[in-house]
Amino acid sequence: MEKLAYAVIGASFGVALMAILPLVQGGDTPPLQSVNAMEMTSDTNSPATARMQMNAMAEHSHPPREVAPDGPVPSVTHLMFPDVMDGYNVQILPVNFAFTPADINREVQDNEGHAHIYVNGMKISRVYGQWFHLPAKLLKPGLNEVTVTLNANDHSEWALDGVPISSTFQVKVAN
Repeated sequence: MEKLAYAVIGASFGVALMAILPLVQGGDTPPLQSVNAMEMTSDTNSPATARMQMNAMAEHSHPPREVAPDGPVPSVTHLMFPDVMDGYNVQILPVNFAFTPADINREVQDNEGHAHIYVNGMKISRVYGQWFHLPAKLLKPGLNEVTVTLNANDHSEWALDGVPISSTFQVKVAN
């Protein structure tokens, strides 16, 4: 129980830090964080990043599905924690969105579904909850982009004004 409490506190601190640091910097460029010879940055709001994400995911993408204009707009961010055994543990933090794994391939419901995780534009997996283990073997030496999209029950990507609702981290792996 104590370990769970520390995990929740740590995740909460990470979310707060991710929200506050860009404001402290006073610019659109997010902070660069060093983690055991690997660096991570996150930029989920810039139009350039959105275009880059859309181009990168063109290899394996699903049609966009616009969020309901009269409902709450979902959003997502994700955190990546180095795993001492291998790779990263990815925590997906959606807002106004519910994971509904039992409803996969059923009728689409607003702001419900699952996530897809991509590494360097290649789809790695569907994700049905907040946590996913990303093995190191899926990352190449140098800069990698890890993107999470929110998807409806029919696998279409939730979108706002045609732009997929997603979060991207850049992870630099030491050579």
